[in-house]
Amino acid sequence: MKYWLAGAAVAVFAGAAWTVMAATPQETVDQRIAGMKGLGGNLQAAAKAVTPAEVQAKLGAAIAFAETIPTLFPKGTGIGDKGVTKTRALQEIWAKPAEFKAASDALVNALKAANAAAGDKAKLDAAFGEVRKSCGGCHTPFRGPEIE
Repeated sequence: MKYWLAGAAVAVFAGAAWTVMAATPQETVDQRIAGMKGLGGNLQAAAKAVTPAEVQAKLGAAIAFAETIPTLFPKGTGIGDKGVTKTRALQEIWAKPAEFKAASDALVNALKAANAAAGDKAKLDAAFGEVRKSCGGCHTPFRGPEIE
């Protein structure tokens, strides 16, 4: 439990520091992308973890980051915005903020359900299926095509 709390605190403070330190829209985007890749890494590590404690530690870090997702998309950091050269964030994020927030909340809830299922392999596998679906809840309507 104490490792989960420490990991969550680090992730929250790191997310806050990223927001404060970002000087340009593209730097904000770059930090957001790095955070999302970290989220993916935590999910992969949780899926491969051996013990429930290891699963919960990785999912705890993923939850802490996921809870910050809406704050990682300040206006002016999407496709077509001045100073942004590489992002997949569609303008729909800011045109439909309630839907974006709901999709982000769905990810957090799916991660929390997976965390609660950490001791039961069958339940955890099913919960990871819901996590994957919730990722699509943001990526499908709010994320543009691959960038070269």
